[in-house]
Amino acid sequence: MPYSSTDMVFNLGEFRRWHLDLVALNALVRPRGRHRLVDYGIALLPEVILQTDAHCYSVGVGEDVDFERRLSDESRAKQWLFDPTPRSIRFMSRSENKISRAEFRPIGVWKRDTRMRFHAPRNALHVSHSITEPAGNNDGFDADCRTVRSLMKELGHESLQLIKLNVEGAEDQVIESMLQDGIRPNVIITTWEGHDAFRKAIRWTRRLREAGWDFAGRKGWYFTYVRAR
Repeated sequence: MPYSSTDMVFNLGEFRRWHLDLVALNALVRPRGRHRLVDYGIALLPEVILQTDAHCYSVGVGEDVDFERRLSDESRAKQWLFDPTPRSIRFMSRSENKISRAEFRPIGVWKRDTRMRFHAPRNALHVSHSITEPAGNNDGFDADCRTVRSLMKELGHESLQLIKLNVEGAEDQVIESMLQDGIRPNVIITTWEGHDAFRKAIRWTRRLREAGWDFAGRKGWYFTYVRAR
């Protein structure tokens, strides 16, 4: 089947993202602080960072909970997983995907409490949908979304030890909302996604540093930030 012009642009964009942008970011975004990091599969986590009673949020789990499962195996932290995507909901409903001390909620996380449209990806085989990155078609679904502050209030959490974001381009909106609400997790792990991912990685690493987080390291597009003050 021949490629369309849209397919070619998409593939070129992915090549640039993984083979050019990441190389440039090695020079432009350098880790700060002395943080010993442990490889947790898709992302890096600071060594000996989790408290026994830690509350951890994982936003956008898709169909991969290896990170969350290892976190459960190696700590006593309690986790809350959020994803409104129908395929993710089906994935998390299977018994083999249940995780000890983890609770799944089929809702989205956004900068305000509202109902939002989640746009389908260009590739129908992919699970991830995006609020901020429409693929040019009308496919998708609507889902209820909450702010991190709203979820913390409902769950009775005064603080977060860790938040992991994989929200397909909405990460800067969610982090901005957290900063405005005075929410300061000890660890922020996020992917930078969307058409402006390269600039967001640079701009938000600087912004988070000014707000009190060190950029500790990255694995692929998962960037790990550790609160320094």
